[in-house]
Amino acid sequence: MPRLTFSRRTGALATTAVIALGAATIALNPAAALKYAKREHNLKPDPSIPVWVPGPVDVQPEEELHVVGADVMDEMTLGWVKMMRKAYPRLSVDMEARASGSGGPALTNGIAELAPVGRELLPAEAEAFRAKFGYDATPFRVATGSVGSLGKTAASIIMVDKNNPINCLSLQQLDDIYSTTHHRGGKEITSWGQLGATGAWADKPIHLYGLKSPNGIEWYFKIRVMKMGEYRSGIQFTKGKGFTHAFTVAAEDMRDHPGGLTYALMANVQPYTKVMPLSEEPGGKCVLPTTQSVYDHSYPLSRYVYIYVNHKPGTTLAPKVREFLKAVLSREGQQQVSNDGVYIPLQPQVVKEELAKLATM
Repeated sequence: MPRLTFSRRTGALATTAVIALGAATIALNPAAALKYAKREHNLKPDPSIPVWVPGPVDVQPEEELHVVGADVMDEMTLGWVKMMRKAYPRLSVDMEARASGSGGPALTNGIAELAPVGRELLPAEAEAFRAKFGYDATPFRVATGSVGSLGKTAASIIMVDKNNPINCLSLQQLDDIYSTTHHRGGKEITSWGQLGATGAWADKPIHLYGLKSPNGIEWYFKIRVMKMGEYRSGIQFTKGKGFTHAFTVAAEDMRDHPGGLTYALMANVQPYTKVMPLSEEPGGKCVLPTTQSVYDHSYPLSRYVYIYVNHKPGTTLAPKVREFLKAVLSREGQQQVSNDGVYIPLQPQVVKEELAKLATM
């Protein structure tokens, strides 16, 4: 995978080789084109988000700050890097944008002080860090995911066939459909009639699809919807080259066998499928994913992207790491998210919560 690097020593972004390699990679592998995404919005950071006032950082000669992680976050990460370089010209800031899967290992192995990751750490990544240090890596929410871009962490959707008569599902109902543990307090649901469907749909079984783990979309669904519950039997965990193909397999199967349900992305919707509105709680407001509902997270399956750091409980975070996070969580830092045009700036309350967490370290 192409690697994007930025260093204070060279003072430049290593673009030429990356662009050439990227073009060749896309020509050979169309999936690589997913790293590019068209602008989805023109949202600006909320003006109530505080501006960044850089604090004191005692930078030693040739001292470095290493940022290693998601290539799909590279544009806004580069903006944050430039903010740090301007504020601390003696600090050599190195940026390597490889993949979300590189962030956790780089943090574990001491290669990075900050790891941008476009999803939650996968179990193996989190366990490797915990096994080495005896505590968990600390995540900071730094942006909201996109509405529907395949190239930028996107809100999850629930997709059913177009003629399905059900018009809304709650997260509890989804948990009841997918899990055996029912951590949200419900009971098993296996047919559309149990959800209120009548006529020919009353006895129609719910055929479930999913992604084989490990996968960030599947892992998010398990955390957010199932509250780490256990899957029921009979789920068709689709296989294929990447989740795009896997969800296409599910959609095509729904066309031929009505009654299916899968989590997916907006980009996977077909003319013969539809997006199911969702509610956070049973009887709550049913919401579809839009720019506004993803921005304010009223759509229940809106996503965040993160920067992970290594913070041992009871110790003080290194000033240069603290200031990088303060920069990200500032109005200027969230403007870098806005400039990306696909990822979405954080809500002021989320910024407040993350800054309060940072203040304890």
